[in-house]
Amino acid sequence: MNISEEEILAIIRRHPEAIAEALEKKPNALTSLILRLAPWDRFATKEDIKMLLDFMDKRFEAIDKRFEDMNKRFEDLRSYSDKRFEDLTHYIDKRVGLVEKLLIGFNVPILIAVITILIRLIL
Repeated sequence: MNISEEEILAIIRRHPEAIAEALEKKPNALTSLILRLAPWDRFATKEDIKMLLDFMDKRFEAIDKRFEDMNKRFEDLRSYSDKRFEDLTHYIDKRVGLVEKLLIGFNVPILIAVITILIRLIL
């Protein structure tokens, strides 16, 4: 008698208690079944897991280094732009100071002339 896989699965679905009874009678059968059906070639060993963890650690270290390098470049750019801004601010302050001096320098003679004219008009 040749029973197909679908027929076996259908019988198991209809009568799952038969499997439970068989396992109660022969508990070693479950162990034997697991040993036969388990995909042992696809299980990871402790060495496989350790190797994977080491690989992940190296990858994270490489990523950390790249982020550190990127942060350093941003810091360099920030310090360069800060220095340029300070230089520009200093330059503008010097120019504005010069303009203020010129305006005050031109205004003093004009102010003296206006005061002199007002004094002559009053006297």
